[in-house]
Amino acid sequence: MFFYRLKIFILRIVGYEKPLRVALLKYLSLKFKQFRPHYETILLESCLEAKKLGYEEVSILELGVAGGNGIISLEKYKKKIEKIYDIKINIYGFDTGTGLPNPDDKYDLPFHWKKGDFKIDKNKLERKISSKIFYGNIRDSIDLFIKENPKNIISIFFDMDFYSSTKNFLDQLNKIENFLCPRVYCYFDDIFNPNHWINEHVGEELAIKEFNKSNRDLKIGLSLDNINDFKFPLAKGHLFMLNNFNHKDFKKYIGFETEGTLKINDTKIKTKIF
Repeated sequence: MFFYRLKIFILRIVGYEKPLRVALLKYLSLKFKQFRPHYETILLESCLEAKKLGYEEVSILELGVAGGNGIISLEKYKKKIEKIYDIKINIYGFDTGTGLPNPDDKYDLPFHWKKGDFKIDKNKLERKISSKIFYGNIRDSIDLFIKENPKNIISIFFDMDFYSSTKNFLDQLNKIENFLCPRVYCYFDDIFNPNHWINEHVGEELAIKEFNKSNRDLKIGLSLDNINDFKFPLAKGHLFMLNNFNHKDFKKYIGFETEGTLKINDTKIKTKIF
């Protein structure tokens, strides 16, 4: 456990927003496809919140499995986190199974994506993972997923590329509202493009904006940029929070114990990096 804590601590120092450090971390994530500190720390923090809420079992969704490196990484990380927090983690994947469909919608950035990208090798992947993957259009597979009766969805990794695919899922969130935690950590992979093709009028950002406009009790929000944002290496700007305002535990206190930490004679504040 000590070495795992040390690993997370080092990741957070290296991932602090200094250009060369961030560039190095990003390079490593591109060079080694299963090195995903953003996946690991999101999974870690979401499970910590679940434990504070008193949950012993949680569910994680990856929307867009593609080659499978993401879900393989999640399975690797979950083994250690399950031991540390004594929590059961279920991982579910969603994918068309045939790569990207034809990007007919202009908001899908058809100049950026093409049909057939990110095909999945089902047989090869299924030999490497134990998680269940739902294949097909998300409009249909979400109903099959509900039959699994998933426990406490605490984080969702969005990597469906298209506006239309992301919208199809978000439009069905009301179907799984009862399975969602009070707050759900949402990582949107395609929220930014180095060419600045993606903005609030296309892609995932447009889907989020439309979702928020049409919903009152479920809202997806992005926190303001802040120097104190050190917990999530490589997730900066991609990490949103889905607020499930109607959840019975939404108002349950999960903050840090502060009693006695601000007394005038105290020389240290009781807080933790990890």
